[in-house]
Amino acid sequence: MDSAKYVDTFELTRLGLEISGQTPLLHLERLIDDLPEQGDGLAEWSMRGEKDSLGRCFLHLRVKASPVLECQRCLAPLAWPIDVENRLQVVNTEAALEDDAVIDDDKPDDFIERIVGSRRLDVLALVEDEIILSVPYVPKHDVCPSVPESIAPGDGPDADESRPSPFAVLGQLKKD
Repeated sequence: MDSAKYVDTFELTRLGLEISGQTPLLHLERLIDDLPEQGDGLAEWSMRGEKDSLGRCFLHLRVKASPVLECQRCLAPLAWPIDVENRLQVVNTEAALEDDAVIDDDKPDDFIERIVGSRRLDVLALVEDEIILSVPYVPKHDVCPSVPESIAPGDGPDADESRPSPFAVLGQLKKD
């Protein structure tokens, strides 16, 4: 496993430290539940702490992974590339999570996500959360590599090209 599975978010942000690592996707149980076989795929991550001039603490998290999903068109395996960066404000209490949303100075239209700081934050759980949030609800190939004959366009009895469009009648009404 990774050497930096748990971190002290307060020390990380106070000192401006950076940590990084990688973990097999097979170790991210919530992610791979109901997904196809993941093989030897890895999730690469890095986390950097920061304290701004106002004393606010932030974690910058970057995650790269390519989990194998199932295309919902052709049902074939689909490697979904993920490269996500997120800035999280570290707050001291659960109550601070519900304070008025803080607006990022660099991006005034974006709200900053918040997490409660901890002396023992599970980094891999946070990485897993970022990947789960990046996986589409209905993954599909842009162009499926193989389409089953039963759903291929132009096949079957309904594929009669000489059949008039059902909207042709509407065109006739418009002319009258």
